Amino acid sequence: MANPSKLLDLARRIEPRRAKQQAERLQAAGPVDSYRFAAAVLLATAYPALAAALEANPGLAPPSSAPRLDELTAWAQQQRDGSDPEQIRRALRHMALSERLRIGLRELLPASLGGADLEETAREVSDLADVTIEVALAEAIHHVWGRMGVPTSPAGTPSRLTVLGMGKLGGRELNPGSDVDLVCFYDSDHCVARDHDGRERSANEVWTAVVKRMTANLADVTEDGFVWRVDLRLRPEGASGPIVNSLAAAEHYYEVFGRLWERAALLRARPVAGDLAFGDELLGVLAPFVWTRQVNPWIAEAMYELVHRARAELSRAPARDLKLGAGGIREAEFFVQTLQLIWGVRDQRIRERATIQAAARLRAAGLVTEGEAQDLMAAYVV
Repeated sequence: MANPSKLLDLARRIEPRRAKQQAERLQAAGPVDSYRFAAAVLLATAYPALAAALEANPGLAPPSSAPRLDELTAWAQQQRDGSDPEQIRRALRHMALSERLRIGLRELLPASLGGADLEETAREVSDLADVTIEVALAEAIHHVWGRMGVPTSPAGTPSRLTVLGMGKLGGRELNPGSDVDLVCFYDSDHCVARDHDGRERSANEVWTAVVKRMTANLADVTEDGFVWRVDLRLRPEGASGPIVNSLAAAEHYYEVFGRLWERAALLRARPVAGDLAFGDELLGVLAPFVWTRQVNPWIAEAMYELVHRARAELSRAPARDLKLGAGGIREAEFFVQTLQLIWGVRDQRIRERATIQAAARLRAAGLVTEGEAQDLMAAYVV
């Protein structure tokens, strides 16, 4: 574990006056061990938005910056019985906050003090999202199935649902302030549930209730805050479509109505919760929609139009917008996805969800130069 004095030195280098103020306020808040105290001062100095929460409870500060995926997984297993929904919601919010603080500390520290680079911390945030989404889903299934019954096939097997993480979550490039983009699918409309009174429910009705409750478990703002802001709009038909679709409905939609931006979105899709094997099966079924049979250079012009339309419609100040502005995050992502969509049909090596890793694979395949790859990543990680 790093020497606490080194964390305090780092805080003073970031902003001396704020570091002094935070140290005084946190000392007045009550006793806390030396590492947690130093971590709280550093976090509150570097991230002023966290100061109030840390001053109210200095014990929120992490006791270490070390990764704890095994602990997270064990914690998730303990929450799976779903017997106390309110306790699970509180636990989700407390775990999300404590992990965000630990990862935030890890981003601030140099490697010699237990820090890590952007790629590693983004993977840790994404792992946190995977675990919390799985817990939220498990509670929702337990609650809804207990009231509406288990959707079951004619053969007697339970219906399956998968949650796909899209965008930065799918690419395991999430940052602590990101929304989570989710799209949900179930296996078959031939499954039927019956409740305790014998009332019959369709699989779509049951899974719709599950997805709504899962979303509330994650996104509702309580006295403990929220876990993640959830965006379900990347689903078929967007905000106007059903919040969960069967595999057959999804295949029909993408084959008949699927648009280029939806192909690009599916490049980063990754099963993150529910039945992960079914998620892989689903992505296999949708692969022909994503990867067409021949090279289509026109994709470049169409993607160029998409990124400019997004900038015009969504950005209030494009010149200052790091995400949507010229040379910003969205443009870097679209550039990479454009080359993947054009050439991925011939070269499976460039089929990579993570933007940074995809850029490296494009460079290795000779589709961009070393200088272009470096410029691209400099714009992406700014």
